[in-house]
Amino acid sequence: MEIRKITFTDSKNTENTVVIDTNENISSFLETFRLEVDEVIELNDAMYTVKAISEKVIDAKNEISAEVEFIDLIENQPTA
Repeated sequence: MEIRKITFTDSKNTENTVVIDTNENISSFLETFRLEVDEVIELNDAMYTVKAISEKVIDAKNEISAEVEFIDLIENQPTA
């Protein structure tokens, strides 16, 4: 089944939503990242952990919603 749209919503900042809605961008994203819970993905030059995924079918096309959590790389940087 064809994917029409993937929407990513940051669980801590719901105003920060990323939508991938062109066939070319969807294909490119899915070739690069596995869209599974606990996977780390890159969106707009930031890293996120996928927390939840839901899927609905509209007009025989899938729309996927993913709840993600921003990874603060500076805060999580190891210290020596």
